[in-house]
Amino acid sequence: AEIQVVDRIFDKQAAARMGLEWEGQVCILIHSGSRGLGHQVATDSLVQMEKAMARDEIETNDRQLACARIKSEEGQEYLKAMAAAANYAFVNRSSMTFLCRQAFAKQFGSTPDELDMAVVYDVSHNIAKIEEHMVDGKPRTLLVHRKGSTRAFPPHHPLIPVDYQFSGQPVLIG
Repeated sequence: AEIQVVDRIFDKQAAARMGLEWEGQVCILIHSGSRGLGHQVATDSLVQMEKAMARDEIETNDRQLACARIKSEEGQEYLKAMAAAANYAFVNRSSMTFLCRQAFAKQFGSTPDELDMAVVYDVSHNIAKIEEHMVDGKPRTLLVHRKGSTRAFPPHHPLIPVDYQFSGQPVLIG
């Protein structure tokens, strides 16, 4: 966890929707994931996927792009292991958030509720998600794996929470 201070607000309306209301406001950034479990899943899957690629005659120009057909045994095993790592990461961030709130409450002789320490945004990254995309002019259902990033939807997108319908998903620079 990292204690940060709002240095500059570029869009006051969007910031207010996120509870970021003034320059100098103290915030906590928790950037944590599965504590190595996700990396281990990827490392373990790499060998199995390379074997599946040879079997299924799939070629890539980089070993780190190793893959398997989603419906194959290797693909299904990877998806299960990735889901377990993502669940662990979510619980890890939730636990860290709880402990951070407790520590601040203790330090300031208050309760977490009185301090109004709300989660601005929680998003998983480094995971594969099923998405709809246009490929060669036709809609396709794809499994997209973003390494080190996450998808960000624009305003009014049907898949984002009501709180962000007018601003789109947050982009926090820290």
